[in-house]
Amino acid sequence: MNINYIHIKKVLIGLMTLFTGYVLYLLILSFISRPDSMNINFSPIQGSAQFSSSIETNQIKSSSSSAFDYKVVGYRAGSSRASVILKRNNQTFVVQQGTLLENKYKLLSVNNEYATFEDNGNLFQLSTNLIVDN
Repeated sequence: MNINYIHIKKVLIGLMTLFTGYVLYLLILSFISRPDSMNINFSPIQGSAQFSSSIETNQIKSSSSSAFDYKVVGYRAGSSRASVILKRNNQTFVVQQGTLLENKYKLLSVNNEYATFEDNGNLFQLSTNLIVDN
């Protein structure tokens, strides 16, 4: 039984050449069909948090209003995913609707008049009427 090694070698080199050609074809095709670059311009957010505020803390059903002494710096109101930016003792907090402020006060709702928080059945409201400083 004679095995022709030269013939086997030529067949393997031919198969490797075909495979290399196929890979080069795919590479060239990927360069040609790459996606067009898109120009994405985001418009600035209107009514950003560059406001100072005159805030009144109104307690609805609680007797410890002195513990809830936050000031509203900015807010985003809506039916879902509303948020409020608060400041207290040189710390800034960003709280989204349904999450906790300092692991205690849950933000229930935000609208153009009030941000409502809840702690153990006690409701707190912060005015969201912002006054622009000039």
